[in-house]
Amino acid sequence: MGKIKKLEVIFNERAGNGQSKSTWKKIEQFLIKNDINFELHKTQHDGDGVRIAKELSNTQTPDSRILVIGGDGTLNQSLNGVLVSNRPETALGYIPSGSGNDFSRGINIKKQKPLILLQRMLAMDEPVDIDIAKATNQTNGEQKYFVNNIGMGFDASAVYYTNHSKRKDVLNSLKMGTLAYVTSLVKVIKLQGGFPIDVKYGDKIKHFDDAYIVTATNHPYFGGGIAIDPKAQPFDHKLDLVVVRKITGLTFVKLFVKLLSNGSHLNDPNVWYIQQPEFSVNIHQSEQGQMDGEELNKHEFDFDFKSIQHKFWIPININEHK
Repeated sequence: MGKIKKLEVIFNERAGNGQSKSTWKKIEQFLIKNDINFELHKTQHDGDGVRIAKELSNTQTPDSRILVIGGDGTLNQSLNGVLVSNRPETALGYIPSGSGNDFSRGINIKKQKPLILLQRMLAMDEPVDIDIAKATNQTNGEQKYFVNNIGMGFDASAVYYTNHSKRKDVLNSLKMGTLAYVTSLVKVIKLQGGFPIDVKYGDKIKHFDDAYIVTATNHPYFGGGIAIDPKAQPFDHKLDLVVVRKITGLTFVKLFVKLLSNGSHLNDPNVWYIQQPEFSVNIHQSEQGQMDGEELNKHEFDFDFKSIQHKFWIPININEHK
């Protein structure tokens, strides 16, 4: 701990329906008790994480570290802020305290207690490389970065209805945040239609007339623990794409059960997936989109996707993922 003179803490007190406040209280007491200098930077409005992380990255000193406390959305904003700063190589620490926490689940730190994570993070000599993904808008060149996934269609509509549901706050307070997402999925089943897409990877093009779920994912999970792609790994330098065709009735029910239970949905003839370092997805029809659980609104999507790496002050054993 002696090497670190200051912790810059990006904190979202609204994450996890306020559960992050309890996490921060324990961390704050530990930092004060151990005479560790810190400065707290609270996110107040949407986009604050990007702004704060950019500013901290631009002014960071070698003996300071940035620590993010919040959910996947807070981490996403902080990462995007760092990557548009003058020092895009700046490493991030992270202690999960959101409602979904898919990133921490994907890298196997979700079950570790916050104070244990903090102490192990402070003891690290070097940050570790973890896969993230870059999405480039083919139309305007705008770049976005994500740690979990970008989804278009069914799951993005579920995110939209979850975020605008009164049930979300109640279920989060009961530590049942995943149920809020699942109940929204049931609603979207009747509302989401199929849509045409083109996927380009290598020298191949795959066309779908009736895509229903389209998810580019960095690790297995979305929606607070649903394993959309059990084979995805955040250390293989590849990004996975899962496309599910529009199906109805008992066929859909059976596939949905597989998705929620044992991951065997990847073997279903209505599911197609690839693992590639880069690919592109073209959806020439307005659909809902989501990135790390944050809404991307409804529009057409023409994205180039690429797996890249970023450094994190997160104590993980990479060998466990090989």
